[in-house]
Amino acid sequence: LAPIKLSRYGEDLLFYLYYTHGGDVLQLAAAAELYTRDWRYHKEERVWITRAPGMDPSVKTNSYERGTYYFFDCHGWRKVAKEFHLEYDKLEDRPHLPSSFHHTQSNTGTTPVMVH
Repeated sequence: LAPIKLSRYGEDLLFYLYYTHGGDVLQLAAAAELYTRDWRYHKEERVWITRAPGMDPSVKTNSYERGTYYFFDCHGWRKVAKEFHLEYDKLEDRPHLPSSFHHTQSNTGTTPVMVH
């Protein structure tokens, strides 16, 4: 099969791949692409989160920020906006893909929004 270029696909498909391929390299690849698109996985809430577009945090320190974020609700399959106190150490790091899979990963060169 030809390599899958996840950078071509929308967020709905990426979330679908993430939630339906648990423990598979495709789940890691979807997570890596979501990370590239500024989504982060919150380890305690067990949910994907991103800043609401155009909304800067109301408070920002070296260890946390507070603002409006979108949470991906996998049960309702929608993004839900909420005010939230986000502690950076509660966020999962960028997923590491096996070296055999790197040729399918996009290299967009974008800087993640919530990395410190």
